[in-house]
Amino acid sequence: MPKPIVYDDAAIAAKFKPFALKMEALGMPPIVVNVFKSYYARLLLGAQGKLAEAEIAPLGPSDVRDYDALEDYTRAGHDAMSQAVFIKLNGGLGTSMGLEKAKSFITVKDGLSFLDIILNQTRRLRDKFKVELPLLLMNSFKTHQETMLQLGDFDNGETEVPLAFLQHRYPKVLVKDFSPAEWPTNPELEWNPPGHGDIYTALVTSKILKRLLANGYHYAFISNSDNLGAVMDERILGLMALEELPFIMEVADRSSLDRKGGHLARRLSDGRLVLREVAQCPEADLESFGDTSRHRYFNTNSIWLDLRVFERVFVEHHMMPLDIIINPKTLDPRDSDSPNVFQIETAMGSAVSNFQNAAAVRVPRARFAPVKTTNDLLTVMSDCYERTPDETIVPVPARSGSLPKVTLDPKYFKKMDDFTDRFPDGAPSMIECTSFTVEGDVRFEAGVKLTGEVRLINAPGRQVVVPAGCELEGERVF
Repeated sequence: MPKPIVYDDAAIAAKFKPFALKMEALGMPPIVVNVFKSYYARLLLGAQGKLAEAEIAPLGPSDVRDYDALEDYTRAGHDAMSQAVFIKLNGGLGTSMGLEKAKSFITVKDGLSFLDIILNQTRRLRDKFKVELPLLLMNSFKTHQETMLQLGDFDNGETEVPLAFLQHRYPKVLVKDFSPAEWPTNPELEWNPPGHGDIYTALVTSKILKRLLANGYHYAFISNSDNLGAVMDERILGLMALEELPFIMEVADRSSLDRKGGHLARRLSDGRLVLREVAQCPEADLESFGDTSRHRYFNTNSIWLDLRVFERVFVEHHMMPLDIIINPKTLDPRDSDSPNVFQIETAMGSAVSNFQNAAAVRVPRARFAPVKTTNDLLTVMSDCYERTPDETIVPVPARSGSLPKVTLDPKYFKKMDDFTDRFPDGAPSMIECTSFTVEGDVRFEAGVKLTGEVRLINAPGRQVVVPAGCELEGERVF
């Protein structure tokens, strides 16, 4: 990062003016411009959004509520369900998997996409609780149109709540001089998604928050569209309603696979809960960040929000104060020679520190089944996971304690098209598999079974085919 220059208010205003004009030309509301300005000023002043180990204390079991101990709140949650809204973050394109469309369109189980299962979950919840539970999708400018077409005749009934609202976008910042990035050959690349922390501003500018409160909706459950274990839950809702908690974050026990995931801690300066993502961790503290025995609970990115308290916090600060995450990138992600830029982003969970009585609930892994890579996707597609009557996708009882570690050669399996070509008949049986590694180009026919530790190695330059019904165990070199 360039050595920061000392900027006064006038200098910051002058540097920001071209950003303001650019955002206004796109029709962005003044509040969005002002929120971005506050983050941009932090960037100019040298803020890196870092949170040092010396500033926090790790959480212990006494700092979190245990989901299994919340059964007594079920009745209260059932009674509050008519005041709740189900929000899914649906702005991701799945670019890490080589996709250029909404990630929620990926077929994940029983021929159903993420979006199909989310709609089924909502229908099931409505039937179970006899309420017109509204579903709200926060789409990005790149996922909105296709998503709305995919919804078909699904609606929110007579709730007067729309099905979706739009996430904003932020201008990319050139590293060399902190000016707005320009890329005339593809102007869309001049903008970046602001991270899911934008949900707070987007709820306000879309007037969705005002509409929800006016229609008696007080609580929101918010989670990622690629986490099909995260569904509306009467226990946690009952805890929020009965104890009047303003903010609840769902956390889970960290394992070695979660070492890079954001963890929850307690800020020493005021005793409040705080979320620290790996991008916010100083390099000197990375070892302690990854210590799962010290920082035991990671953020599942599923939160519960009292909308009335959220409105008060937003009005008080004229925004939702969030920690900034500064992501160094190239302007064109596919062109390493394109100019270096900063993407200013925020994380939804970092809002936890704005709420005096925020709480954390330790949830079982059944409520956390995200798909970030094709490695994750293969596991969820396999017989290690099942689709429940409530339309959640959860580990089968035999694998509830641990799941196989999957490592597919990124050269042949990272992109969805390549992945699908090599698993044309779906995932192999992995119910008895502890780890599965593929090095090289390997294609799998139907009915393959993996047992124990499986490692397949194929020489470059050719593809081998694992025949239908084949049972694999141990290492095999082709």
